[in-house]
Amino acid sequence: MSIYCSRTVEKIFKAWNRHDLDVMMDNFSDDMIRINASGARFDKKGMLEDMAWFLSIFPDARIRVDRMVTHAYAVWVEFTITGTHKKELFEIPATGKEIEIPVVWILDFEDSKVKLCKEYWNHRRLILELSE
Repeated sequence: MSIYCSRTVEKIFKAWNRHDLDVMMDNFSDDMIRINASGARFDKKGMLEDMAWFLSIFPDARIRVDRMVTHAYAVWVEFTITGTHKKELFEIPATGKEIEIPVVWILDFEDSKVKLCKEYWNHRRLILELSE
């Protein structure tokens, strides 16, 4: 099962890099939950809306997978997200600056789809990068 899980993660990130959020979200179960770094919880619809919002701010956003570890029905993936700040974020007007933010996702699978996504990244680092 772990090989299938890692292939699913690859599909998720390939779809993200094409900005095809519908295909990306096809790999998440209908009752999935995403818990982000601040502890906010998103259902599938909320995650889709959050990803679309992020792409509206960083329209050229891309993900580079740096490391992926699989075990049974779980995947830990470290990735770097890059993009250009084109719209206001956290009351910071568009700066045109390039960002490079490391992120970790811990994904639990059920029935070959992501059931739980726990996300860890440093919001403060993003704010500092845009404010400098």
